[in-house]
Amino acid sequence: MKKQRKIVILALTAAIIVGVVAAYLFTIGPLGKPVLASVNGEKITVARFQEELGKTDPAARDLVKEDPGKLLDVIVNRTLLLQQAKKEGVAAPKGVSATPPAAGEDAETATIMAYLDKKMAASPPVAPEEIDRIYEAYKDQMGGRKKEEAAPLIKQMIEQQRQGEEAEKLIADLRKNAKIDVNQKELQKLAVVPPGMETQSEADFRKALTGGKPMIVDFGSNSCIPCRQLRPVLQTIRKGYAGKLEVLIIDVRNNQKLASDYQIQVIPTVIFFDPAGKEIFRHQGFMSEEKVKEQLAKLGVV
Repeated sequence: MKKQRKIVILALTAAIIVGVVAAYLFTIGPLGKPVLASVNGEKITVARFQEELGKTDPAARDLVKEDPGKLLDVIVNRTLLLQQAKKEGVAAPKGVSATPPAAGEDAETATIMAYLDKKMAASPPVAPEEIDRIYEAYKDQMGGRKKEEAAPLIKQMIEQQRQGEEAEKLIADLRKNAKIDVNQKELQKLAVVPPGMETQSEADFRKALTGGKPMIVDFGSNSCIPCRQLRPVLQTIRKGYAGKLEVLIIDVRNNQKLASDYQIQVIPTVIFFDPAGKEIFRHQGFMSEEKVKEQLAKLGVV
């Protein structure tokens, strides 16, 4: 009897171990599909996120990798629109299949567009007075076109703006009434900041300001193309003047008060400080390595 009981206990223990291993493999392990978010109970996996990432413009992919939350928001919005479309009985037009995509449009996208078209159908038509008002306001920019020639373009512009506003309101309402859970831990794992794109905090800035060394501070953002072009220049300067100079990169989105204190109007804005922490020069826009070195020479940094 004791032997049989021991065998049963060993079997149960083995089953528990196998269960734990299986749970690891199929949830967070190499065979798993970690859940990134849940939208009204529908799961968005990391695999789906990576699939959507692969569809983004290669030129903008690094930006998306740095801030994956923005792409996740797009996926969440698509999920909400698709859920609501199905709830209201809206389907993709006939002839559009999920595989292969028809003319670059899959069934899900077609369903969402059909749903949005249905919602926008109730929009009031563009009144002639609206066209007149826009034409008179921008007449000098119409390239000499008469109102009759410009009217179709103006009408289309007004319709697109109106549709965009209505779509934003629709999505905001859907998000307000939805149950959305984001796995912040998994989302943070997806964030990849390329070398040289790291930014500093206001605390870093305040400390460097009183450090007794000349300082270059770039007020910008990694989502700004000229700012990104400036990063390699600043990295070269940082390495070439190591020990003689502080080089900081401040993201204005995350340090709005600091940006306001220094009256940053355009990004990037590069500010040079002397060893006492006094601003002596600023430049708006991209700045070449040669121009940076010219200012450093004026500062006496060689």
